[in-house]
Amino acid sequence: MKNLFKLTVLTLFIGLGMMLQSCDSNETGLAKVKLEMKATTDLSTINASGRTMNTGLVFTDILIGATEIEFETLEENENEDNSLNGNDDDNEIEDMDEDGEDDNEEIEFKGSFVIDLIAGTSTPDFGIADIAPGIYEEIEIELKPILEGDISMFVAFEFTPAGGTEVVRVEYSNSDEMEFEIEKEGGFLLDAGALNKMLVMIDLDVMFAGVDLSTASADVDGVVRINSTSNTDLAALIANGLDDIMEGGEDEDEDGELDDD
Repeated sequence: MKNLFKLTVLTLFIGLGMMLQSCDSNETGLAKVKLEMKATTDLSTINASGRTMNTGLVFTDILIGATEIEFETLEENENEDNSLNGNDDDNEIEDMDEDGEDDNEEIEFKGSFVIDLIAGTSTPDFGIADIAPGIYEEIEIELKPILEGDISMFVAFEFTPAGGTEVVRVEYSNSDEMEFEIEKEGGFLLDAGALNKMLVMIDLDVMFAGVDLSTASADVDGVVRINSTSNTDLAALIANGLDDIMEGGEDEDEDGELDDD
C-alpha cells in the first residue's frame, strides 16, 4: 500500500528573472537547497532524553526511512539542463525519456536516509544540494521499510494512563511504502545563488488525534505495540489519518519553525 501525502508549500523565494543553465556544483549559478524534516507538537512533549513530568504523551523516538527525494520541474522548464549534487553516490539525474531525448522532467536524489525527526537530522546527512534554478512543480519524498525491523516509520512515546501511576511505553510502527508530495499550484521558485532552506514538519498531535490508548493491549513485557499485527484497529486509525499530518515551507531564520507567509 502506498500512502500519498499532498502538501501545500509556501513559496520559497520570489524574485525577478532566472537563468537555467548547465554548470557544475562550484558555480554560483546554481540554487542551493537545504532540507530538514522534524516533528512538532503543541499538546505533548518531544524529549530525546526520556521522561518528563507532564500529563501528555512524551515522545522519545521518531524515525522514518527515506530512499528518494525528487525535484520535478514545470513543463516550461523542460529541455533545460538540471543538476543535483549531494552527499550520496547514488544521486541520479533523470533527464531522458523513452526515446532517449533530453526532457529534464525530474531530478532524483537517491540513497538510504534514516531521519531522526526529534533531532531534525538525517543519516547520512542530506547536505546542501546544488540544483538548477527555476520553477519547480513539486518535491516528492519516498519512504520505504529500510529501518531496523523492515519498517518505514517508528514512533515511541511514554504516558501515564488516567488514574494510574506507572509510565507505559507505546511503540507505533508502519511497514508501508509512503510517498510525500510537497507542491504548490503554479510551482515554486528556486533562485540562482540563494540558499533555499526548506522544512517539512510532521504534526504528532494530528497523527494521534482520536487514538484511545486505554483500549490498547500491552505485550507481556508491558509495551503497547501498535502495528499491522498488534492493536491493528489503532494502527489502521493512525494510518488513515497520515495524509493530514504534514506541512511544509521555509525556515529562513533556522528556528525550527515554518516561516510566516
